[in-house]
Amino acid sequence: MKLSDILRERGYVYQFSGDNLETVVDTPRTLYLGVDPTADSMHVGQLMGVLVLRRFVEAGNKLIVLVGGGTGMIGDPGGKSAERNLLDDETVKHNTEALKKQFTQLLGGVPFEMVNNADWLHPLNYMEFLRDIGKHFTVNEMIKRDTIRPRLETPDQSISYTEFSYMLLQAYDFLELHTRYGCDLQVGGSDQWGNILPGVDLIRRKTGEQAYAFSWPLLVDGAGKKFGKSEGNAIWLDPKKTSPFQFYQFWLNVDDQMVHELLFKMTLLSQEEIISIMQKHSANPGERLAQKTLAHEVTALVHGPDNAEEAETASIALFGAHSFTDLDLDTVALLTREAPSCVAEPGNDLLDLLVFSTLATSKREARQFLEDGAITINGQKITESRPLEEGDFIKDVVLLRRGKRGVALLTLLQ
Repeated sequence: MKLSDILRERGYVYQFSGDNLETVVDTPRTLYLGVDPTADSMHVGQLMGVLVLRRFVEAGNKLIVLVGGGTGMIGDPGGKSAERNLLDDETVKHNTEALKKQFTQLLGGVPFEMVNNADWLHPLNYMEFLRDIGKHFTVNEMIKRDTIRPRLETPDQSISYTEFSYMLLQAYDFLELHTRYGCDLQVGGSDQWGNILPGVDLIRRKTGEQAYAFSWPLLVDGAGKKFGKSEGNAIWLDPKKTSPFQFYQFWLNVDDQMVHELLFKMTLLSQEEIISIMQKHSANPGERLAQKTLAHEVTALVHGPDNAEEAETASIALFGAHSFTDLDLDTVALLTREAPSCVAEPGNDLLDLLVFSTLATSKREARQFLEDGAITINGQKITESRPLEEGDFIKDVVLLRRGKRGVALLTLLQ
């Protein structure tokens, strides 16, 4: 199957330059993706982009991952309402090393080049840059870009010249990579389209040669917001920031309207496998087979098969229909390590524990949950508040649940 067909099948195509998609992606090229080094981990919003890259390299393309050690110290204005904090060199270096490890794992060990634009941006002569690069851009065109215009049209927002110049620097990156490595394709999320195209134009004006652009749609949450650290909804790929259990739960809890799309975009399963899964899911939606498959596949991809199995075991123990009292010590230890938890002891009032564990926002809400029959202790429904008893602790833990998805593990205060 041609790469263009694969990209269409997976839902990875948003925009591209050139006459048709086949011209852009079915010819072997050297492509690059720019990565923002403002964190030492990628998040799920970036994961889809890495899977797109994996398809490109599997099709025989050469990949360059460009870390914005120079541009990251300025900040891309796209999708932001305020200036970013500037990064120091040590932070950029630390974050770059961490990102390289994640790319190496997620790309399945295929070779790729990783470069830092600080190598050519830091020694750049400002006057030469204005003369050789700046003259090819007009302010009239720059302020029309989607990354710039909203900041100018909103009265309580502004944009500094520093961020305004980001577009020129990214275009210069593309030209530099074209000159050094023969790179002729830049890829990125749809929010980067306005920053990618100027590089295509710059290469044509400076060299007379053709370069291309390709973008994929952004991954958005149920509220339509893109997943990202600045949006306050980041699910990190680093297990120290988001545990494998939390990561698994995130995918397990996607709704039916999104799960079919996410199986195509976020896993390596074949089209035939996904169709079969969705047919079985449709026959019995209550079993949530599609969500379970999605959660297992993505967790295994990011954290490895063993961690995916552990997260699945913990999830079944917490949300399954079997008795909590039947769990063995190894599973209890796993839950204690992975599940949301807080300490408790006999005599603690249930209303207080519901609030303390964040299963309720107030005692009034906790009381309402009890009256509605939404609270269970170790699988047993509780309809009124009472103190915890010694008998509630099974192997020194209590499973406190609210509804189908709210859960907290109460561990005995030692």
